[in-house]
Amino acid sequence: MAAAAKWYEKSAELGFAPAEYRIGNFYEKGIGVARDVKKAKTYYQLAAEQGNASAMHNLAVLFAMAADGVTDNESAAHWFQEAADLGVKDSQFNLGILSAKGVGMKQNLEESYKWFALVAKTGDKDAAAKRDEIANALRPEQLERARAATELWKPKPLNATANSADIPESWQDSTPQTTASIDMKKAVKNIQLILNKNGYDAGGADGVMGDKTKNAIMAFQTDNKMKPTGEIDAPLVKALLARK
Repeated sequence: MAAAAKWYEKSAELGFAPAEYRIGNFYEKGIGVARDVKKAKTYYQLAAEQGNASAMHNLAVLFAMAADGVTDNESAAHWFQEAADLGVKDSQFNLGILSAKGVGMKQNLEESYKWFALVAKTGDKDAAAKRDEIANALRPEQLERARAATELWKPKPLNATANSADIPESWQDSTPQTTASIDMKKAVKNIQLILNKNGYDAGGADGVMGDKTKNAIMAFQTDNKMKPTGEIDAPLVKALLARK
């Protein structure tokens, strides 16, 4: 985790929003680094301003909870709003509460209904209960407007660059990581060539791990004070490359 934190921070210093969010999260929770809420807020703010939805939500929570000793309900409401507009359910729920109570923003029961209703659509029972509670406090025409606003609501488009890393195809789960993908046959062939060149009879350099190759590896391992397993491992490859 300390190594992960180091690289996240290096990336964050170069302005990469997903890394700013990640290192902010590490500082908030004390993962791989000493816990530092002020640093967490700084990194969340940088990521949020670039459009990172998770950073917006977490930043809003820190403002609302006075995590560093300073309550800022207006900033909390602002960032909950930004994240809610992008479809972050937890932010929508929290915004429903702030709208109902008029905390950090003007009280607006119709808006509160809308946010709770949107979260309730995902199957959240707490949100459904709060939606119904707000509905009981609204006049018929207000409830009609609130329901219409809920139906018409659409999330703002998410900035992909600020919210995800562009992972090479070969790293993704859709491309199975088999021995073929690292060309094991070619690796074995190279090992056979080096063994034969150094007087260890590995047979023909065909890339197949037969008995001759295993015996040659064991002999090489024994001569080089390694455990004679006959298997390919990092110490073996390192020693062979030195003889190439």
